[in-house]
Amino acid sequence: MTPLIVFVGFLGSGKTTFLRELLPNLSAAGVEPQVILNDYQNAGVDSFTLQEHAESVIPISGSCVCCGSREEMFDTLAAAELNPKTVMLMEANGTADAAQLIDLLTCDLRAVRYTLPWQLSVIDAKRWQRRDEHNKLEAHQLITATHFYLSHTEKQDSKRVSEVMASASHLNPKARWVSRKTFASEVAQLSTEAPSLPPRALRSSDGHDHDHDHGDHGDHVTTHHFASIEFSLPDGLEKSLLETFLRSLPVGVIRAKGLVRLAGQEGEYTVFDYLGADQNINLRSYAARPHLAPLFLAIGPHLSQQDIQNSFTNLLKNALPSTQ
Repeated sequence: MTPLIVFVGFLGSGKTTFLRELLPNLSAAGVEPQVILNDYQNAGVDSFTLQEHAESVIPISGSCVCCGSREEMFDTLAAAELNPKTVMLMEANGTADAAQLIDLLTCDLRAVRYTLPWQLSVIDAKRWQRRDEHNKLEAHQLITATHFYLSHTEKQDSKRVSEVMASASHLNPKARWVSRKTFASEVAQLSTEAPSLPPRALRSSDGHDHDHDHGDHGDHVTTHHFASIEFSLPDGLEKSLLETFLRSLPVGVIRAKGLVRLAGQEGEYTVFDYLGADQNINLRSYAARPHLAPLFLAIGPHLSQQDIQNSFTNLLKNALPSTQ
């Protein structure tokens, strides 16, 4: 059997960063990681940044794997070429209902080649339970976790870190706290044991008569209508204009991400990442050529594609030299 690890965490919690830094540790331990990314259209951007240290990176760019993209998820799992050293890592999008997802992966016949899933929940120390109407979803994502990882601890005092850890452990006292290094060791150990594990008994997801309780997840917890939008970006975009645009995004944008070739850096591609809560912008340059054209992506409840795209177009027009 092949180990199956699911990474869950609210938008901007640091799942992809954790995964990016975990992959070299797994490779060094003799593990051959394969990655499935489900993060709205962001999956295509993130797959570009992970390819160096994974055997394969497959983006699923639809909606949540726990509902709208579940068939694509199972098709991807079924089609994967596995060997005794393979570990399958799946990053769910930031609004996923973790209980539904783990339920599916535990009980569906199409996951028969994989172990019972581990779930690592990435918990943002800075923003934990400071998300207003999204607090319920963030907390719900921890209920089925087997492991916890605390991110964004920089600039957080020891009192805040202790409070967040205590709050998370109260919700799910069975989950183990890990670092990237200790988690890599646990995954490597599971990889050595998994091939000799007996096949697990599964039943078709149609029956769904297994005996356990994750609470009422008949409806997706994210009934607050998250949406994703995307549009193309021009080559040679000025860095200052990009930053101005990102900081002018409406408050409904929780996360924005994209790929661009900045002015003066035509030989490189820059991946940008924006968190609306604190207007933090992160830029990373890559020399490799991606399979995507420059684009902008945003996630949030009730976003208007037309309004945001018009805002960028107007900003771009105003930045052009006058022809008069």
